[in-house]
Amino acid sequence: MKQINVKASKNYTITVDRAFENFKAQVLPLIKGNVVAVITDTNVEPLYYAQLESLLTGKTVCKFVIPAGEENKNAENYISLVNALAKAGLSRKSTVIGLGGGVVGDMSAFVASTYMRGVSYIAIPTTLLSMVDSSVGGKTGIDLDSGKNLLGTFFQPDTVYINLDFLNTLPEREVKSGLGEIMKYAFIDSRITPSDLQNINYEDLIVKSLEIKRDIVERDERESGDRMLLNFGHTIGHAIEKLYDYKVSHGECVLKGMAYAIELSEKLGFISAEQKETSLNFLNGAGVSLEKEFNISQIINVVKSDKKADGNTVNFVFTKGFGEGVIKKIDIAKLSECF
Repeated sequence: MKQINVKASKNYTITVDRAFENFKAQVLPLIKGNVVAVITDTNVEPLYYAQLESLLTGKTVCKFVIPAGEENKNAENYISLVNALAKAGLSRKSTVIGLGGGVVGDMSAFVASTYMRGVSYIAIPTTLLSMVDSSVGGKTGIDLDSGKNLLGTFFQPDTVYINLDFLNTLPEREVKSGLGEIMKYAFIDSRITPSDLQNINYEDLIVKSLEIKRDIVERDERESGDRMLLNFGHTIGHAIEKLYDYKVSHGECVLKGMAYAIELSEKLGFISAEQKETSLNFLNGAGVSLEKEFNISQIINVVKSDKKADGNTVNFVFTKGFGEGVIKKIDIAKLSECF
């Protein structure tokens, strides 16, 4: 077991464990109230819900299952969930647990942050991507027709519990998606290097990723400065994700978005042509196609609705090479130079 302490607007601990070995000691004492709502999805529920329920001794457990997939992280399912919590009799003293990947985590945390103006929330991420990124830092949200995560809150969990055994049931595509987020860290912080992705130790990569994100969140919890570095590859990646109608995973789209960001970094003089090729070859190691499948006008139209956009400009994250990112406001039309 390894633990990482986060000191933000709410202090909490991330536990990296195996086989639920320390769940009762590390998580059960933090569950507030006698009624617990577990929000999960149709992929995770048959795999892990029964095991989790058996650990919640002495609690009345209410299960809520949403359809799997980013396209279901929407207002309709959000309203259905908060109505279901109310009908089940959850109070301000109850706890919500999110058991799932990024979609479940974003949705369940948003539910917890808004139901009765906020109830206790515990994150149990089940995918590599959610373990290294979305479960930590307090961002919650759902997607609107205009774009991804446009409705949300900042709401830190009471604790995050990571069971490494969940990785054993992940499809290969989900592993690649998680590697995309881990590769992002290699471009903004020197603690993760390309060699780390050649001889993969998932526990080590997860802990390093979480320590990097923890340090950034502690410096800039509400994303007014350094936390924007975590958006490397995401501005265009989110646009691509929407253009795919959320049928391609977030991590794959971020990998494609990072390829664009690397090309633009070279065109604007942040890196050399040789560094560009080295960086793109590194991304290719994830085994995801980096081909450009949408034209510039399609991508720019979506980027204009991005949370980071301000009129015709957007805060964009470039790379100066492995281990160093830079935030710069640019004209959205500049994105055409990637094509």
